[in-house]
Amino acid sequence: MKISIYSLVFLLPLFFLPFSFEAYEFNKQYLLFFLVSIAFFSWIAKMVLVDNELRFKRTPLDILVVVFIFLAILSAIFSVDKNSSIFGFYGRFSNGLIGLISLGLLYFLITNNVSLSGKPLINADELPITADKKSAKISQKSALISVSGLIKTFLWAVFFVILFSYFSILKVWGFQFQLPQVMLQSTFNPVSGSMEGLSIFLAVVISLLVGMILLKRAPGKLSSIIYYFLLLTSLGLMIIIDFQASWIVLLVTTALLLGLSIGKRMFRENVNKLLLPIFLLIIALFGLFTNVTRNFLVVLPQEQVLGQSESWGVGFKGAIENVKSGFLGSGIGTFHYDFSKFRSSRFNQTSLLWQIRFDRAGNHLAEILGTMGFLGLISYIALIGFFLMISWFILAVTRKGELFPGLPLIMAFLALLISQFFYYQNTTLAFTFWLMLSLSVVSWQKPISEKTISFKDFPELSLIVTTLLIILGLSILGCYFFAGKFYLADMKYTDSFGQISEKRIDSLARATKLNPYQTQYKIILARAYLNEVLTEMGRAVPDEAAISFNTQQAIALAKEASDFSPNSVAGWETLGMIYREIRGVAAGATEWGIKSFEKAISLEPTNPVLYTELGKLYLLSNDAQKAKDNFAKAISLKGDYVDALIQEVLISEREGNLEEAISKMENLANSYPFNVEVAFQLGRLYFNGDRLDDAILQLERVVTIFPNHSNAQYALGIAYTKKGQKEKAISAFEKVLELNPGNQDVIQKLEELKK
Repeated sequence: MKISIYSLVFLLPLFFLPFSFEAYEFNKQYLLFFLVSIAFFSWIAKMVLVDNELRFKRTPLDILVVVFIFLAILSAIFSVDKNSSIFGFYGRFSNGLIGLISLGLLYFLITNNVSLSGKPLINADELPITADKKSAKISQKSALISVSGLIKTFLWAVFFVILFSYFSILKVWGFQFQLPQVMLQSTFNPVSGSMEGLSIFLAVVISLLVGMILLKRAPGKLSSIIYYFLLLTSLGLMIIIDFQASWIVLLVTTALLLGLSIGKRMFRENVNKLLLPIFLLIIALFGLFTNVTRNFLVVLPQEQVLGQSESWGVGFKGAIENVKSGFLGSGIGTFHYDFSKFRSSRFNQTSLLWQIRFDRAGNHLAEILGTMGFLGLISYIALIGFFLMISWFILAVTRKGELFPGLPLIMAFLALLISQFFYYQNTTLAFTFWLMLSLSVVSWQKPISEKTISFKDFPELSLIVTTLLIILGLSILGCYFFAGKFYLADMKYTDSFGQISEKRIDSLARATKLNPYQTQYKIILARAYLNEVLTEMGRAVPDEAAISFNTQQAIALAKEASDFSPNSVAGWETLGMIYREIRGVAAGATEWGIKSFEKAISLEPTNPVLYTELGKLYLLSNDAQKAKDNFAKAISLKGDYVDALIQEVLISEREGNLEEAISKMENLANSYPFNVEVAFQLGRLYFNGDRLDDAILQLERVVTIFPNHSNAQYALGIAYTKKGQKEKAISAFEKVLELNPGNQDVIQKLEELKK
């Protein structure tokens, strides 16, 4: 148990592996579950098999922690996407129920097995000579996990986090060793996949270090030097990253510390100690309003985080969708559903990231509101509020001039709490939050009581509990078995991205077989089969059997994904895309494609892309009015969505109004001069309107910008042929044939020209 807890505290901020699709959160979640389950089982086994009794320390927060986790479980049971609720949304992983339960168990492990000094709160030597005294002495020998020991272990992890981050920024990696590709990125840091996540973590670390420095009574010791070194190097990284939210966290935390210190006169004997938080307060203000790095230094790649206004809007709309959502939300880990369904149409107009489906809110509290409802948010606020209230009472009864030993932990906790208003929770931040919460509760000491249930007089009870222990152990082993399969599945999925054709399909199929619950694998495998269909259809002599088989596989997998996760927009969008592409070889595909896109729109009603794709299918089914309606809807959602604007113009051409279509396309070309598709369509319209020279000029411009535009090269070949420029036509068609090997139409045109 001791080894597991210490290992977890040291390894989790550092842990990543290059074998899975996502190197950070996926592997941290595995480490968290693995070490917490070992520690928890060891703790229970020790009490049952060694102590022959169950002993629990009760804290004032126990009930609130249990209530919050219980509501999360209910939320997952009634979730719109149970797979994401249990394991976390694919690609993020840190927002699932398994991770939250692991953190809850970690809280109880620490509050029951960690003491302020590494010794039990009850001294066994002070007990009368009884069997209980013997048991207490056994417990005392094993009570070697201390708050200070865990903090030191955590700070060792921080040291390596800082070291690795500087190595990445300074590009030290890769000169001497052959390292994984993920470590060669300038934004690599072991805390998270972004520098912004690291910056928030460092703001928390600085808050912890400030508290520890203020508590030191002998500033000349080596430990003080180490604390200052970590603080300055952390501050240097924050300045380089220059993330505004982290400056806000540091600013508010140090301001609260100064207010508390002055109000309680905590440092009246050495008031100069407050110069450190004052210095940090000034630095935070300077960093918040000047953006030094962005103005004067090299700017690192920035993470795209959903805006705060949109986050709260989506979270609130998700919570009021229906009665169930009001109480329990859409389901823990399902913010992707809330965002798709409730993002505002304003988001399409104001954000450059309008095509991204965000799987996380811009702050943790808005995400709790949307995914766990008002009950979840209220229980979370109650947990935090009760903790802060008790901490305040303890600080209030501390005599003036005395220092509360848990001050650094409370400061770190406050920094984490403030960050939840401005940033989402990754695994490292969530782990640090629960670690600081539980260690702070241990530092209270007095409010903690103990409850003991002895088996000595009830051997039958001992038998029952031992049986339950065996069941628990077997359940954990079963979880390890499935966790191993799921990890191998993700390795196969990752391998597929470096492969093509049959090898890629084989890797994806094996990933799907190892983990049939992951819809992402099925969606990508369906698209791989579709790609095989399109490739085969482009051959000189298509293999009809291969086309039929791959078509059936693509449809079957996309249907499985949509049936398993019926509220996944990506699944229905993929199914609609497959039906659209195979409409020439499958009867009724257009109608099924329409139904698939209509379902996708019901789940993402403000996405102009879906309306445009649906309109295209209505055109193919000769329903021009419905096509017009959908293109108009897409344009109303995003006035500058070029694809919808192009389709609206093409309807004019379809209705015989060629001059009107040319005029509208010319206006589009003036508005979007660098859009290749607009230029191509304008060239094609010029050709159809017998404006041959204008058509050639426009199409030549397209292939100059994008030489591999196959349709433009083909149209240019036709235009050159009509113009009588045979050599240029041959060159254009040869380029088309290079891009589409075996195309019989192009081969025939080349043969005719060369005669």
